[in-house]
Amino acid sequence: MWYTTGSAFAQETAVSQTPKSADSLSAKSLYDKGMHQKSAGQLALAEKTFEQVIQLQPNHDGAYFQLAQLYIDAENLVAAERAALRAAELSPDNENYWNTILDVYRKTRNVKAIPVVLDELIRLNPKNASLYREKAYALFVDKQYNAALAVCDTMSARFGATEDQHLTKHQIYLAQGNMDAAINELEMLVSTAPNESKAYILLAELYTKADETKKAIALLDDAADIFPDDPLVLLGKSDVYLAMEKQRQAYHYLQEAFSSDSLGIDAKAGLLYSTLGNTRHPLDKVYVAELADLFAQTYPNEAKAHAVRGDIYMQLQRPNEARDAYLGALDINRYIEGVWQQLLQVELQLGRYDDVESHGKEALALFPNQPLILFFTGHGYLGNKRYQEARTYLETALNQANGEHVPLLTQLYSSLGDVYNAMDMYAESDVAYEEAIALDSANAYALNNYAYYLALRKEKLPLAAEMSKRSNELAPDYPSYQDTYAWVLFQQGDYKTALSWIEKAIASSDTASETLLEHYGDILAKLGHVSKALTQWKKARTLSQAVGKDIDKLSQKIDAKQYID
Repeated sequence: MWYTTGSAFAQETAVSQTPKSADSLSAKSLYDKGMHQKSAGQLALAEKTFEQVIQLQPNHDGAYFQLAQLYIDAENLVAAERAALRAAELSPDNENYWNTILDVYRKTRNVKAIPVVLDELIRLNPKNASLYREKAYALFVDKQYNAALAVCDTMSARFGATEDQHLTKHQIYLAQGNMDAAINELEMLVSTAPNESKAYILLAELYTKADETKKAIALLDDAADIFPDDPLVLLGKSDVYLAMEKQRQAYHYLQEAFSSDSLGIDAKAGLLYSTLGNTRHPLDKVYVAELADLFAQTYPNEAKAHAVRGDIYMQLQRPNEARDAYLGALDINRYIEGVWQQLLQVELQLGRYDDVESHGKEALALFPNQPLILFFTGHGYLGNKRYQEARTYLETALNQANGEHVPLLTQLYSSLGDVYNAMDMYAESDVAYEEAIALDSANAYALNNYAYYLALRKEKLPLAAEMSKRSNELAPDYPSYQDTYAWVLFQQGDYKTALSWIEKAIASSDTASETLLEHYGDILAKLGHVSKALTQWKKARTLSQAVGKDIDKLSQKIDAKQYID
C-alpha cells in the first residue's frame, strides 16, 4: 500500500531574503505590493510585481517562490519548475520551496526527479516516515527496484517494520519476478498477526499461483477464525477453489460473501462484473446467473440491482431475461437513462420492434432529444419497415449528436444510408454511406451495404468491388459480406470468382438464407450449370414461402430454367 505526502506549503510564506542592497527598501515595498495583489486575486499584476522584485534583487528567493506558485495556478509548469528550483537554490533549507518543486514533479509525473527532491526533504525532516514511503514508491514506478527495497530497509531500521513496508516489499519482489521473496515477505507479515485480512488474502493468491492450493485454503481457514465477519476471506476461498476447478465450492463461498452485510450494493455489483470477466478461472455461467438473481433478490427495491442483473444476462447472451431485468429496474425508477438505452438495445436484438417503438417514445418523453434513444427508436421503425418514421428519428438523432462522437455519427450515417435506399432516395443514400466511410474508413457495415446497393443498381461497380473486398478483409468469414462480394463480381461478369465467394458465404453460414441460395443459383446458371441452379432456386423458393416473401421472380427462373434479371 502506497502513501504520498501532502503538498502542504504556505501560500504566503514570509520572505527569507535579508535585504543586502540599496534597492532593498524598494524591493520590500514591491514584494508587499505583490503579496497584496495576490491576496486580492490580481494574479497577472502580482506576477509582474514579483518579476520587478527580482530585477531589483536577483537573489530574492521569496519572489521566485511566489512566482512559482502563480505559474502552478496558471498551469505553466515549466516556468514553475524553473522558479521553484531557483528559490531552493537560494535558500536550500526552506521546506516550502522543495515541496513546491515536488508538487510540480507530481503534476508532470517526473518520477526520476522526485526521489532527489525527497532526499532534500528527508534531510530537513529525517523523522517523517511518509517521505521515505513516497521515495520508495517513486523508485518503484521508475523500476529502480533494488533502490526501492533499500529505502524500505532504511525505513525498517529507523521506524521499525510495519505492515505497509511488508506489503510494499512484496509488490516490489513481484515486479522483479521473485515469487519466493514476495511469499516470504507476506509470511513474515502474517506471523505478526496483522490487523486486517489483506495479508492473508494476498498470500493465499500467491500460494495459488505457485500451485500450493492446500496451503492457500489452510491459510484462509485461519483468516476466517481471526476475521469471522470479513467477506473478503470468503472471496479469497472462492478464488482458490476456482483455480482448483471446484465450481460448486467456489460458488458456495461466493454465495456466502453475497449474503454478507459487510459488502454493500456497489461492491456486490462490482464483484458480479469481475466474476463474469474472469477468463483465467471462469465461474460456470449457470452459477453467475444464480448470483445475479440472488443480487436482485437481496435488493428487490433497488433499480441498480435489477439493472446489473440485466447487464449480466446480456453478457451471458440471455436477452429475454435481460429484458425482464431492465423492465424491473424501470418499474422502480423510470429516470435512469442508461437503463432505457440497454432495454432498447436488447429489444432490437430480439427483433421486438413494436416494443422498441413504444419504449423509445416513453424514454424520449423523459429524455427528449437524447441522440442514442432517438437512434434506437429509429431502428425500431426501420425494423418494422416504417421508413419515413425511421428517417425522422435518425435525422433528429444526427442533428442532436455530438459532432465529436465519431462512432455514433458513423452508425447514424450508415443507418440513414439504409433508410434512404429503402425509400428509393439513392443520391441521399450514397451521400450518407460516403459520410460514414469518411468518418471511419474501417466501417465494414457501411462499406458492405453501400457496395451491395450499388451492385443491385449496377452502378459504380469498380468502387463497389473495392469496398466489398475491403469489408471482407475487415470482417472475414462473415457470410453477408461474402455474398455481397459475390454479387458485385456477378454484376461485373466475373462468374467463376463469384462462384467461389458465394460458396464461401454458404460455408460460413449456419443456415444459408433464401437470398444466398438464390444468388448461388443465379451464378450457377450463368456458368451453364442449369440443373444445379434449379436445385438452389427451389430451396430458396421453399425458404421464401416459409417467411412470407414474394416468390414470383424465383418461380419465373425455375419455369424458364434460366437466370432472369
